[in-house]
Amino acid sequence: MTAGGASATAIAELAEMHGVQTSFTGADGRAHAADEDVLLAILNALGTAVASQEQAAAALLEHKRAAAAIRLEPILVHRIGRAGSATMTLPDRVHPRGVWCTIELENGQVRRQALLSAITAMAAEPAADGAGLNRYRFQLEPDPAEPIPPGYHTVIVEWPGVRETALLIAAPPCPSPVRGWGVFLPLHALRTDGDWGVGSYPDMEKLGAWLVGTGGSMVGALPLYPAFLDPPADPSPYLPVSRLAFNEIFVDPTSLPELAAAPEARRLLSSDAFRRRLRSVHESTLVDYEEVSRLRREVLGLLSSALLAGASDRRDAFCAFVDQHPELLAYARFRAAGDRVGHGSPDAVRVEMDAQAHQPSFDYHLYAQWVAAQQLDATARSTPLYADLPVGVHPLGFDPLWAPDAFVPGVHGGAPPDLFFDGGQDWAFPPLHPERIRLDGYRYFVDTLRRALGHADYLRVDHVMGLQRLYWIPEGFDARHGAYVSYRADELHALVSLEAYRAGTVVVGEDLGTVPDGVRARMAQDRMLRSWVLQFESTPKEPLPPVPAPVLASWGTHDLPRFGSYFWGDDIDEDENDGRLSADGATEERRARERWRTAILRAIDLEDVDGDVAAITLRSCLAHLARGAADLVMVDLEELWGERHAQNRPGTGTEAGNWRRRASRTLEETYLDTDTADFLRQLTELRHAGIPSDAVGVA
Repeated sequence: MTAGGASATAIAELAEMHGVQTSFTGADGRAHAADEDVLLAILNALGTAVASQEQAAAALLEHKRAAAAIRLEPILVHRIGRAGSATMTLPDRVHPRGVWCTIELENGQVRRQALLSAITAMAAEPAADGAGLNRYRFQLEPDPAEPIPPGYHTVIVEWPGVRETALLIAAPPCPSPVRGWGVFLPLHALRTDGDWGVGSYPDMEKLGAWLVGTGGSMVGALPLYPAFLDPPADPSPYLPVSRLAFNEIFVDPTSLPELAAAPEARRLLSSDAFRRRLRSVHESTLVDYEEVSRLRREVLGLLSSALLAGASDRRDAFCAFVDQHPELLAYARFRAAGDRVGHGSPDAVRVEMDAQAHQPSFDYHLYAQWVAAQQLDATARSTPLYADLPVGVHPLGFDPLWAPDAFVPGVHGGAPPDLFFDGGQDWAFPPLHPERIRLDGYRYFVDTLRRALGHADYLRVDHVMGLQRLYWIPEGFDARHGAYVSYRADELHALVSLEAYRAGTVVVGEDLGTVPDGVRARMAQDRMLRSWVLQFESTPKEPLPPVPAPVLASWGTHDLPRFGSYFWGDDIDEDENDGRLSADGATEERRARERWRTAILRAIDLEDVDGDVAAITLRSCLAHLARGAADLVMVDLEELWGERHAQNRPGTGTEAGNWRRRASRTLEETYLDTDTADFLRQLTELRHAGIPSDAVGVA
């Protein structure tokens, strides 16, 4: 039975009132109704315990009564530069002339006025059973000469015996980008002559210096958050342990001041056994996260002991950092507890966190957070970073323990079936609770934004549609059986805009896939760039379509085939070998790819040429992007070297080397590659020249 049936009206209406959408339009253009048992499971996860139509009807009546009784919403939004308003519900015995509205600005200023003078109209009825109640719409900024400044303010509406308060988010648009381009290279993939089997924050700083020298605007990487790296490692950057903490695996221990005061660490670094282990991970083509993590920890543990052995300015700075970051103090306890009992049981970890911390393990994790934050901060001061905020966190991670009311257990975020994944996708992370995060003033969400924006000149918001709605899959169901749950999009977008404005960070929304109405309109109002991917837009009919604005344009993403793989059809072979395509389906795909390849070679006048055809075609495509109207262009640096293996192949496991693949060139070899540097300088010229976007080919 589906929610669209006549017998499901109470459950369906109750679901809709809780923001659970009973149907959605899929990638196939058809309407898909959510199953009744899916709606019931999600309602129960949200905290509304119902199991039948009768219980749903009773809960529905109670919910309507509660909604009608809300006098003032807990969160109000004002967009700087636009007329803003809010609604207030009063008993009909209370006249607006006796009601006062006060706005306490975060700078300490207070503005007070009679509500009657700010009312613009009667609003809609509070609810079907809202008898005796009147709802009014009133201006938040009645005097244009006294505009509300950006920030978090408090609105107070009161009359004798009653005082209602709300958080007012006054948000300007996101900062505007300067026309430019950047390179993408995951930090784990970055290689140097002396690396420890993975890139480091100082290595990223060196890459940034080289990039700026070619005229580039930003260095892009995958999310830089901690992961579970004990065997078996789970290195996915899109399922981090926490969105509040730092990834210590990218710390360079050899550049830390504590090394001078730690003879044991120096002896370890110079030992033959340690050097052999370093050589092994350094020479590997895949990151051995388990061993790299052990090597880092052995040294950082000794350095943390050296720091804490006596008084020093460095120790004072460390203690000040801990005082400023209670979440990282708790995170260190969480990781130390996991070292003792494992992370498989959140309850066991929680009990262990409350016990006396085992000092060496706890000290190590806290020290590792400090030095990771320091080195990332030093990198960000000299390198324009394009950071990435993942949409969720690991279900066994720290954040659900730190902010338990913010998350919904028993369901996973994901995506419904589409053209690429006919079974849908289960991303495994617990979603945020739409209403409880509001009642908490969005504290956890704001903290994640501040952590992400703190070191970023540009920020990619993963699955930006999640600010409006997210596909929930109840545990026990597969990804074909879920439902979309709505969030307060105006409020979440306002938070992103305000925090980005304060950080001076350009925001890019990842709006690929099924995009509901309203998302891109809000992005445009917020001055948030869209993601425009040529691999999706290029067709045999129009192989080099005009590049629009406002967007960040690229050939592909970390989840898509690299250019050489797509050009020659390697991805089709892989899908056939993995069983995702039948033999007949693969044959048809190869024919379609051949038509596309012929069309794009004709478009760049490259049908008869000697040399690396794929490499020349890639550069022509990138030049086309650079000439276009896109605000920003992102270049996958490894593709310029001919890399054909993707960093991630969705739908595959560890056997595919996902999130482990290292670059084929070192940073030192990159410095010597004048051909690549010359091409990147050409992109700078094309970006600045303002050549019409319909021009193609390499100048």
